[in-house]
Amino acid sequence: MKKIVVMSDNHGDDYAMEWIRELESDADYYVHCGDSETSDKRFLNGYICVQGNNDWTLDLPRFAKFKAEGLTFLVTHGQFYGYFKRENLMMVDLKKYRCDVMLSGHSHIPHYAKIGDYQFLNPGSTTLPRGGSARGYAVIYVDGKNLSYEFKEL
Repeated sequence: MKKIVVMSDNHGDDYAMEWIRELESDADYYVHCGDSETSDKRFLNGYICVQGNNDWTLDLPRFAKFKAEGLTFLVTHGQFYGYFKRENLMMVDLKKYRCDVMLSGHSHIPHYAKIGDYQFLNPGSTTLPRGGSARGYAVIYVDGKNLSYEFKEL
């Protein structure tokens, strides 16, 4: 079983990245879905990271891909998918990159969806939550091809 900690949209609160790593010190992977706006890239060490729409000074990729157990994950910030029917647009990239799960941020709202064989998770925001959600992040557990998750508050 693998444990994946996913965060997004801390918007300059560099210590949120360290705090989450301390809270979830037993994770196998740490993922940041963009808009870290960090002033010191060292805070991103140990994270699988992508560039968000506010990460102007960071040279990070638009997509990152990794495998955990029997699932392949695609990470992106999410600003190019709009707000309506996002999963339909995301599925195009999941198929293109041959992945099972999309991890993304941007909306600042925790969300999980499954459509057919594809899964989508947004951890929300550690700093600027929206939609009545709390500041938080997500933890994913992967056992073979089985995925379970929980949203955690900070």
